[in-house]
Amino acid sequence: MNFLSWNCRGLGNSRAVRVLRDLVKTRKPDFIFLSETLVSSVKISELCLSLGFVHNFVVDCVGRGGGLAVMWKNTVVCNIGSSSLNHIDVEILRDTVPHWRLTCFYGMPERDRRRESWDLIIHLSSISSLPWCIAGDFNDMLFPSDKEGKHDHPQFLMHGFREAIVDSELVEIDLSGGRFTWEKGKGTTNWVRERLDRAFASDTWWQLHPLCKLSVHHIVYSDHDPIQLELCNSNLSKKEFRFKFENTWLRKSSFRDEVNQYWDSLPLLQLMPKLISMSSYMAKWGRNFFHKFRDKLCKQREIVNALAQKTDEESIKNYFLEKDKLHELLLHEESYWKQRAKTFWLAEGDVNSKFSVVMLRLGEK
Repeated sequence: MNFLSWNCRGLGNSRAVRVLRDLVKTRKPDFIFLSETLVSSVKISELCLSLGFVHNFVVDCVGRGGGLAVMWKNTVVCNIGSSSLNHIDVEILRDTVPHWRLTCFYGMPERDRRRESWDLIIHLSSISSLPWCIAGDFNDMLFPSDKEGKHDHPQFLMHGFREAIVDSELVEIDLSGGRFTWEKGKGTTNWVRERLDRAFASDTWWQLHPLCKLSVHHIVYSDHDPIQLELCNSNLSKKEFRFKFENTWLRKSSFRDEVNQYWDSLPLLQLMPKLISMSSYMAKWGRNFFHKFRDKLCKQREIVNALAQKTDEESIKNYFLEKDKLHELLLHEESYWKQRAKTFWLAEGDVNSKFSVVMLRLGEK
């Protein structure tokens, strides 16, 4: 399932509709949540059909503000549960995984009403035992780093929001693609950027979707950027996602430091999502390392071959130095392919034990 959430700030504007069409075309969501639609349910139904979505549910706006809508394709089977001006609760039914619950959320924009948002989150956490994910525009921040610009976000608001998340036993899904989802005054002295759009999930939901990915996509219209949650069924993903720790990484002196820094930078996730994020980082690090290593090996061979043709004293001295560097690179390559062939593992060190040692050391920090 591919879920897209966007505070569109009004679908009566042709530019907003144009951006939404482009998002559907490029991001291919199965399920869309829109907040602050500012249009009637009739308009949403028309738009839904024009975008290729079969089903929709609307919470009409009141006066000149608000309005929520969800729309989904036949690839997703949904039962609509409770709803209000600030949320739409949906039960997701899939053949391949157990049923789970998605709450599309829009937080109170007024600061003096944030307590109502927090109480609603806590209430929603108690009404069902299904694996639960809640996502949308919360109009609130958890940490000082969620904002850049003049006037820090009040500590009591961050504290209240964090308490609601902890009381609801939720864990935040890490965001990729950027730190912020809303900005105003870009390039001016009044430039402000904030992270208002987020997604959280219960422990049972994480067990169903340990390989989920949340990302922000920057668009040409609106001060709000949409967030996209992509799910990967763990029953199917075993073939799609195979993390393998490479022994040769340990030969790179900077590897441990970079891994430690990334581990420390991760938010206070539960163990499973944190390990998933850590393994994804190391896999990406390994791919970059291998490509750079391959280029480095080719260049080093060229240097040695060029020096081998020279007979002056300085070139001969450099020849032996560069030859030693080439030998070290060949050791890296040999270690890599030995592990790939699953031979001589005892000589190199068991891959699982080395990975476990690295993770244990990270846990001790």
